[in-house]
Amino acid sequence: MSNFRTVTVKGRQFRVRAGDVLLDGALANGVEIPFDCRAGTCGTCMVHVSKGQTVCGETHTQGMIYACQARVVSDLDVEMEDVPEIDTSKARLVGLREVAPDIMELMIAPEKSISYLPGQYFKFTFNGYPARAYSPTASFDGRIGGRVIHLNIKRVRGGRVTTALGSGIRPGHRLRIQGPYGHAFLRPGGTGRLVLAGSGTGFAPIWAIAAMALRESRNRPMVIIAGAKKLPQLYMTPILAQLARLPNVTIIPTVEEGPVNHPSIRTGRIEPHMPTLTASDVVYACGSPRMVSALAGMVEKAGATFYADPFDPAPPEAPSGLIGRIKTLVARRPPEPEPSRDSGKGREASLDPFERALSLVPKDPIEGDLGLRRPEPRRSAAAERDHALSVVRERAALGDPTQLQERARRAAGQMASGHV
Repeated sequence: MSNFRTVTVKGRQFRVRAGDVLLDGALANGVEIPFDCRAGTCGTCMVHVSKGQTVCGETHTQGMIYACQARVVSDLDVEMEDVPEIDTSKARLVGLREVAPDIMELMIAPEKSISYLPGQYFKFTFNGYPARAYSPTASFDGRIGGRVIHLNIKRVRGGRVTTALGSGIRPGHRLRIQGPYGHAFLRPGGTGRLVLAGSGTGFAPIWAIAAMALRESRNRPMVIIAGAKKLPQLYMTPILAQLARLPNVTIIPTVEEGPVNHPSIRTGRIEPHMPTLTASDVVYACGSPRMVSALAGMVEKAGATFYADPFDPAPPEAPSGLIGRIKTLVARRPPEPEPSRDSGKGREASLDPFERALSLVPKDPIEGDLGLRRPEPRRSAAAERDHALSVVRERAALGDPTQLQERARRAAGQMASGHV
C-alpha cells in the first residue's frame, strides 16, 4: 500500500505522506491555506473535509478541522470558504477615548482600503511596540467599515501595548495592520436564530456581527448576551439600549460580580443565561477561553452551529536588544483585550426601527473626519452608563418580550414605511 495520500483543495491536487499535517503539506506544494497561530486556536486555517479522513484537529463545528493540527490518513477532498486575502497596510491612530474604566475605543485610519468580514481580526503593530491582535467593531452608532477602523481595547496591567494607550500611543501614532484572520465571521444569507455571546471586549466582534446581520435581514431573530466582570465595565450599554427596541432582538446583559441594582441586568457568568438552543441556531462566542469552551459543549449537545473566537493569552516574549523588542510579534491572540443624535425630523418617517434606534446613539466625533481634533463634550462614562441602563430598564422593557414587541409595533406604526 502506498505511503502517500492525494489531497484536493479547491480543485488543486497534491500528494502528501500519510500522517503529514494538512497545512504543512498544502504549503509545501504551493497551495495557500490562510493561517495564523498554528496552535488550533485562532480558527484562520479551518477547512471543511467533504471526503476522506484526518486525525486530530477537530473543531466544534461538524465537518470542520484545523488544517494546522489535522493529519492526513486517507485521500481527502477539502473545501475552503472565500475570505479576504491577508494583506498589510500602514495606518494612523486618529482617535482615542475612554468608554469605561480601563476600556478604550481606538479609531484607526488605514492608508488604503481594507477588506474583512464582521468577526475577523487583524494584527496591529504600533511603531515601537509589539504586535497585538484585535477585532474591528462597528462604531457606537452602528456603522461598520468605511474609512475608519474601530477597536475596543481593555487595559491590561503590565501590558506592553495597552498601558501605553493615551501616553506613548496617542492620536497621530503610526502603525501597521496585517490581516484579516479568524474564522468566526458572519456567514451571509442565514435565516436561523443568531445567538451572540461576548464577554468583556469580546463584545467588539459580536457587535460587528450583529450590526451587519440586522442590515442584511431586519427580521432575523437574535439573542445578544453581553457580559462584564463588574458593572462599570459594561461599556456597551448605549448599544444594548437601542437594540432592545427591536422586536426581533433579545438583550441579556450580565455582570459577574455584584451588587447590581438594575433589574434588567442579570448576575453571574454568561453561560447560565444562555437561551435553550436548538439545531437551527447559529451561535457566535467571543471572549475568555473558559466561556467559549463552556458554550461549545452546550452547542454540541443541541446540534447547533458554532463559531468562536477565544482570547487566548500570548506566550511570553523574549526580545533580544532594541531591534528585537521593536520587531517582536506574537503568534496567537493575546489578552489585550485578554485572552468600541442625529434623528433629523425630516428623515424620521423614512427610517425603519433599526435605523431609528441607532440614530439616537451619539455619533463618533472622529468618524468621517481624519483630522486630529478634540471630541465634543459629553457626559461622563458613569453618567452615560446610568442613562443607558435606565433606558434599558424603563423604556425597552427587557424582561417582558410582549411589552417590547408591542412598543416596537407602535413605533413602526408611526413611521411611513411600517417595515421592520
